[in-house]
Amino acid sequence: RDHKSFLQVVIRGFLPGSLICHGDVVFQNPAPTSLQVLEALVLSVGPDKALDGSDFQVDPYSLAVGEDTLEPPEPQPGFPEYGVAIIVVCGLCIIAAPIAILLVRARRLSRWDRPALWDRRNAEAGTQTMEMENRGFW
Repeated sequence: RDHKSFLQVVIRGFLPGSLICHGDVVFQNPAPTSLQVLEALVLSVGPDKALDGSDFQVDPYSLAVGEDTLEPPEPQPGFPEYGVAIIVVCGLCIIAAPIAILLVRARRLSRWDRPALWDRRNAEAGTQTMEMENRGFW
């Protein structure tokens, strides 16, 4: 459309599946290069990926003119989401482990510090014995 030498588009055939076609774009001399035609096609695809003046959804990276195609951009290297999850879980473990150790030690020490009294009665003999255990002296 932008080239004054444009004459017509000849569709040779459609492939099964999505709208995929093979065809020829005919120009009169001086004809633009295939790269210029590809650029014009890519620029006719709007931000909503619709072909200009139509409702056809087009992936601009699927366009090919001759041997020329549009190269998709390289994905930006970034920190993966699972890495953040691993860091959070490890951080929680680092915080929870000392707290759990302190709680277990506190419970264990509280058992040892309390004196244990046992009341033993012998009804037949009429005696009563008290034993006190303090393991701190052992």
